[in-house]
Amino acid sequence: MMKVVKMKVLVLAVAALLLKVDSQLTDDVAEYLLRLNDRINALEKSCTGGGRKVVFSVVHRPSSIKGDNVGITGPYDVASVLVHKHAITNIGNAYNTQTGIFTAPVKGVYFFTFTTYSWVSEADIGVSLYRNNEEILLIWETQDRGDNEDYASNSAALILEQGDKVYMNLPKGFRVSSSTTTNIHTFSGFLLYQL
Repeated sequence: MMKVVKMKVLVLAVAALLLKVDSQLTDDVAEYLLRLNDRINALEKSCTGGGRKVVFSVVHRPSSIKGDNVGITGPYDVASVLVHKHAITNIGNAYNTQTGIFTAPVKGVYFFTFTTYSWVSEADIGVSLYRNNEEILLIWETQDRGDNEDYASNSAALILEQGDKVYMNLPKGFRVSSSTTTNIHTFSGFLLYQL
């Protein structure tokens, strides 16, 4: 970013110097300097994601407590969006804490990561990452008796069109656990660069 700014200053300084040396700049030189300035602006825009800042990190909280400030969500009869209502960061407000859905504000490459937690025995646990209505990632395990506490994480870089939706889904019959006091079940994403 600093190199781009320094380059822009240098181009403007050269242009000013040329004006002093020859007050009769030719149209070709003036046009060349304008194209060079446009290319520098385009380079600066691509390096900064077009100036658009999109970053979120959210936490799932349980609706009821089972013990030690931990609660279980699920199982449900149908797959359900897993709403992470507690926002740690939500720059750009692209993640909706009421619906649990991230909506891409611009076309670009985005990176998403999530960690899920489970504190149940003899149950199917896990979550899915969805883009629109397409499952992108699924992490799951069938908990055995005595094996009742697990973490799982995954991540993906996705090309999204403006308006595409990304969300976490709790598959039918699955369960997850979360805490009212610690951030053990999280979902995060950010814009890498604009296309």
